[in-house]
Amino acid sequence: MTSSNSRRSVLRSALAVGGVAVSTAAVSAGDATAVAADAGWVNVKDHGAKGDGTTDDTAAIQAALDACRPGNVTVLPAGVYRTSAPLRIGPYVTLQGSHAGGESQPGAQNPVAGLRPLPSFTGHAVVEILDQQLGGYSIQANAQRVFSLSIDGSDLPRGGAEIDGIRATGQIQHLQLRDVHVRAVTGIGINTWYNFDATGGPQAPFCLHYDRVSVLWTGSHGIVLNNSTDSVFHDVYVLGVGGCGWWMSGAGNSSFTSCRAEWSKLHGFDIESVPGVIKMVACSTDRNGWNGMYVHATDTTGVLMLSATNLTRDGKNNGSGGGGYAGLGVASSQCKVVADGLVVLTGKDDDGTGAVSPQYGVRADNSAYVVVNSGHLQGVTSPWQSGSGNTKFVKGTLVGTG
Repeated sequence: MTSSNSRRSVLRSALAVGGVAVSTAAVSAGDATAVAADAGWVNVKDHGAKGDGTTDDTAAIQAALDACRPGNVTVLPAGVYRTSAPLRIGPYVTLQGSHAGGESQPGAQNPVAGLRPLPSFTGHAVVEILDQQLGGYSIQANAQRVFSLSIDGSDLPRGGAEIDGIRATGQIQHLQLRDVHVRAVTGIGINTWYNFDATGGPQAPFCLHYDRVSVLWTGSHGIVLNNSTDSVFHDVYVLGVGGCGWWMSGAGNSSFTSCRAEWSKLHGFDIESVPGVIKMVACSTDRNGWNGMYVHATDTTGVLMLSATNLTRDGKNNGSGGGGYAGLGVASSQCKVVADGLVVLTGKDDDGTGAVSPQYGVRADNSAYVVVNSGHLQGVTSPWQSGSGNTKFVKGTLVGTG
């Protein structure tokens, strides 16, 4: 029998030069399995999962996740894994797929690898992450990770239950999503929610890290952030969802870089509250139904900073335009909104159909502080619209219009 030390030697020799195998000795299947186990990898197929696009693999995948010790990785080899109930990821455990999708046109082929819930699926979400209290864990439920995974809800019944792609509930810190793709679920793509019975009062996930994430064609919002403070979002793309692209309440002291909302039925970014400072850099919208970005936060000390933000052809309003919508709309907001390098552009759909939108470039009503220092603004009716009740609504000298 191969000893643990010799297994490690096999692994070292196989990766000695830049990850290229240089060992002349063949590595047996048994040794390869042992090396994987030593590395902390738990293969779902070792627990009976098929990944054949037909078999219900829920129990097998959950068994692999439950067998995965904190700090280790549950691996989904290439294949389509059908599920009928939520998969729960425990504290400090990683769920690693083989490949994640990205932006796709309607009618594109389903992902060739990942999770695909069955039409009979029941539960709140395809992947569920619970805090210590709700999950019954012996340690704090922190640092769960999902990497290189597609979740395809295309077989879920339309008009049925609202099922989220990923839902994290309660006091969870440092949830990481990297190279993750969620499409066609009937609920929210990626959702954070409260444990209302938590000790000390309601708690929701915070210190989130999303990188190279895409959410497409959901029945509800694309991404929901509840009390998701101190978080980092990079290259997160939402397309064609049935609600707002992003619904944000309490994401203070967080940064968003190169994040996008396109073709949302409602607002591209709906910003309900701004506790602390929210920084949005090189974020963009295109052809959302209502405002590209809509700010209606009552936090008096919050600051929303927009830098190099591009808001294009929003306010589609079911193809008719108008409706009072803007690239940037601010209403009954008490936080400070400060923009530099803001660009709002009007236009029709790519094929030249539909009305030109948005009606306004920037519009503010009953708001405390909106300052656009530089950029270029267009609007069908007006690039700059001051409604009633604004305290400070300033367009800088470096802002061009028309």
